Amino acid sequence: MRLSLSLVVSIVLLSALMGCSSIGGGTPTGQAQVIVTGVVESQIETKAEEVFDRHGFDFKGEGPGRMEFERAGGVMGNILYGNWQENDTTTRVTLYIVPKGPQTYALRVRSMAVRHTFGADSDTELFDVQGTRYGVILKKIAAELKAESASR
Repeated sequence: MRLSLSLVVSIVLLSALMGCSSIGGGTPTGQAQVIVTGVVESQIETKAEEVFDRHGFDFKGEGPGRMEFERAGGVMGNILYGNWQENDTTTRVTLYIVPKGPQTYALRVRSMAVRHTFGADSDTELFDVQGTRYGVILKKIAAELKAESASR
């Protein structure tokens, strides 16, 4: 009994410590990141809106150092998170624009499944599986920004 209690406590503490690994500028666990250089934040915002739009996302708003995009969650999202009716879930992606130096930024994403039930929204985080999907979008943003900088 004592061994199993110690094991449970150890697992909880380890999980708590791993959850804090994103503090201090590291990459949040399971989330995509790219570094862009030679640009200003307004260029990143413009390009991010263009690229996310091409991937079917609608721009929903921004705040200091972040932008939010949404699109319909699809059949699999409804099966996993919804109540199996049309338009039950939305995928919400938050793009974080983190300054790392002069004209250098880290772009990171965080994705959520938003379940629409009974007129209210309840947020359910997506797992690491989604990180690579948005990594592709981040790489496109970085590549297009680099190409535009090179052509100037």
